[in-house]
Amino acid sequence: MKTMLFGNSLMLLGIAIMILAGLEIIYVGLMWISFLLILIGFIMSVAGFFSKDR
Repeated sequence: MKTMLFGNSLMLLGIAIMILAGLEIIYVGLMWISFLLILIGFIMSVAGFFSKDR
């Protein structure tokens, strides 16, 4: 459960960075970091969903 919540938090952080880069408030090169955070967050969420911890 904790893995799934941490993955969701990473995805939300990636989306926030993507929005700020799209509005050109922060450096546009950080868009790649947001893609990476969303991908890692999605993988962690799926792994947390299918894990056997109670």
